[in-house]
Amino acid sequence: MNTLPLHGGEVVIKGRIIPGGPDIAKQFEGRISALMRNYIAGTEKTTLFEIKEDGTFSLNLQVPYPMYLLVYPMAEVYACPGDTVDVTIDITKPTKEEGVTLDGTGLSGEVSKLTQKIRNTYCDFSADYEPSAEKIKLTPDSLLKRKDELVARLDNMVCKINAGLPELDGCSPMASDIIRTYIVAAYTEHICDYYLRHERDGFDTGEIWPKFFNFAAPRERYMLDNPLLMISADHSFFNRIEYELLSPILYANHGNSIFGADEKEAMNELQDKLRLSPTDFCAQVSLLHKLVGYTFKYRNVFESQMKEKTKDYIADEAAKIFSVISHPEIMRQAVIAYNEHIKEYEMKVVEEKPMTKADSIFQRIIEPYKGNVLFVDFWEMSCGPCRQYMLSMRDEVEANKDKPVKYLYITDDSEEKCRSFLEPNNIKGEHIHITRTEWGYMQEKFQFTGIPHTELIDKNGKQRKNTTVEELLKE
Repeated sequence: MNTLPLHGGEVVIKGRIIPGGPDIAKQFEGRISALMRNYIAGTEKTTLFEIKEDGTFSLNLQVPYPMYLLVYPMAEVYACPGDTVDVTIDITKPTKEEGVTLDGTGLSGEVSKLTQKIRNTYCDFSADYEPSAEKIKLTPDSLLKRKDELVARLDNMVCKINAGLPELDGCSPMASDIIRTYIVAAYTEHICDYYLRHERDGFDTGEIWPKFFNFAAPRERYMLDNPLLMISADHSFFNRIEYELLSPILYANHGNSIFGADEKEAMNELQDKLRLSPTDFCAQVSLLHKLVGYTFKYRNVFESQMKEKTKDYIADEAAKIFSVISHPEIMRQAVIAYNEHIKEYEMKVVEEKPMTKADSIFQRIIEPYKGNVLFVDFWEMSCGPCRQYMLSMRDEVEANKDKPVKYLYITDDSEEKCRSFLEPNNIKGEHIHITRTEWGYMQEKFQFTGIPHTELIDKNGKQRKNTTVEELLKE
């Protein structure tokens, strides 16, 4: 790690679609994007590729440090500042695995070329998710027995890694370290994911949790307390560590979800309950993400509930979490995230930027509702939380039906596909159906990957943050 520059920089991602031509370019327009998820700082960014008529595309992307990102929906690529990644998409091949090849310069090229082969060879957990694997309802004892089997597979994989993987012959030491850590992270994530799928099946979580995760301490040095995870693991790994392995400690006292455990006490509890180090690297990452992804995100809720007594709540929470961060690179990311939060929170209107194609598409969508406050909800039929959210919004939509506010439900599903849900459930509002290409442009404009995703637009057509429909109506 000490030999690798961890500050951000530019990586070039370029590629081509085979065969090229105008028809292919039109087919892929709005459908290929670079998805960068910086879990440490709790940010993500989606950037569309412009597909030229000959089927080539290129993008200069700023990354905060060397990291995996997704060229959606094609492949995981490794992005290290200063490098170039080459992506070839041959749509004449029968499968995506055969049709996508990666190359490039420097560390990015080395790691990107190896990752898919390594995942297919050593990290294929698909059999564990087949219906037959879930036929027998687990008891606490059988869950723990299954955990032991999964941990034995992890240990066996570590033995293979230590013996030397043939795929890594000739690799640079840093590329080899990244790939080996990537494999360990994948196995750890899989074990946590297994717990996620069963911990709520009527088990006493308080009793089963420490027994399930007692495997972590003997393997902590390479599995959790390993700074290489910062540049080798991905969003899913850190998510599972935070919300499964560490959640009972980091999110204690959840009678009121605003208040978590005292951070210093939480880090000490890592020793008491799981025998982990109170300076564990992954625990520090999780604390920072708790601050950025939870406390910062719901600042308005906290301040409205706590009134004047704690108007410095955000600063207080940041200070508490900063006090337990000892790793210098995590602290650097923490300071950057806090600065970004202050800048964004102080802005009532999003900065004006040059008009893009995505802006034009959105202006066309909202033009019929000009002069109204707009509540915009991006959703799809395949998304259960989306449908539930629309059901929960029915009372508000009905209460505001005579006010200058419109509720726009935007989806890339067809009217026919949505009708079976919308009509029986009496979902009012403006239902707008766009193409998959237009959906891609909306994802880039509003920077979302998960749904439901909502936006507020004021009566002048400006995107607004840190406000509510009621506040915009008062204006």
